[in-house]
Amino acid sequence: MVGARQFDEEEVIAIALDVFWRKGLHDATMQDLATATGVQRGSLYNAYGNKEAIFLRAFDQYAGQFLETAGNALAQGDTAARLQNLFDVIIANMTRGSPARGCLSTRTALDATISSKAVRQRVQSMLSRLEQLIGEAIRCAPSRLTVIDANRLARVVVTFTRGLAVMERAGYNREQLKESAATFVDALVRGA
Repeated sequence: MVGARQFDEEEVIAIALDVFWRKGLHDATMQDLATATGVQRGSLYNAYGNKEAIFLRAFDQYAGQFLETAGNALAQGDTAARLQNLFDVIIANMTRGSPARGCLSTRTALDATISSKAVRQRVQSMLSRLEQLIGEAIRCAPSRLTVIDANRLARVVVTFTRGLAVMERAGYNREQLKESAATFVDALVRGA
């Protein structure tokens, strides 16, 4: 049938996500995507238009899965446990693989000056949604923490997660990142 895709789109997007995660949006090429997916460049262009369109599809998939996992982590326990659960998920996510793959959203955000408006908006949207999830978790969790503004505190937590991503890229291992996260949670919640 003319125009029918001859490949599994979900599989192609999942493989493309891995390529973008390892190389970044700007360093990945259409040839990299074609080689990894086993789909010819022309077919990728016909199906998606360009590399950025493939990235946006892959990033949307990543963001949806990440936010669902983060939401689940933030749904259990008191404030300290919820935050520690979130950090455990984030640290495991960025240190997975050999070599560790880092944080896709932070890597993409650091390329924001050379990215399109659509890419920047996707990253901002994901981080804003993460802030909302954290704010809701802080407001709803049993805690002795007195929170004047859960949304502002949530932004600080998201900012700390970006710092963890940078520290991971600088060579800090999983245990060091977990120790930093535990110290942050102690200072934030248990020190209240």
